[in-house]
Amino acid sequence: MALVTCGECGREVSDKAPNCIGCGAPIEAAGNKVAQPTKAELQRDGTFIGTKALLVKLAAKAVLQIGWRLDNADEQAGLVAFTTGVTWGSWSGVSGTVYIEDLGNNRFRPVGSAKQNVRGGAMLSINLFNEAESKVERIIEAMRSLANNEWN
Repeated sequence: MALVTCGECGREVSDKAPNCIGCGAPIEAAGNKVAQPTKAELQRDGTFIGTKALLVKLAAKAVLQIGWRLDNADEQAGLVAFTTGVTWGSWSGVSGTVYIEDLGNNRFRPVGSAKQNVRGGAMLSINLFNEAESKVERIIEAMRSLANNEWN
């Protein structure tokens, strides 16, 4: 038997106790805790091992490294929004989102979508050669490159 500190009230209780005798919070045995990854690791199948927060940070870094604008990075939702500059198909650039899909067991797959922006009186913005979706693929490739170079 060992004494552990309750995460809720700070009282010392037995690690064998199911709940804290002070506040009733559940006590997790040290042996039941699984260590969370501390860096994002690229797997052979193109997925990543890490945490959602690490993958969001990796995607945000990829967006900034490419030189695009990072509009939003939400670690809890696993979303990274970005906007490019002027492109072949749109004077207003491309807007897109990379979503970190949770596959379970700390394995994640980045996926996303993008669209040509229509602003400034433009009536139409043509997605030439699938340009918008290729921006998401470019971010995912940058994420893979950063992970291989042990960015974190």
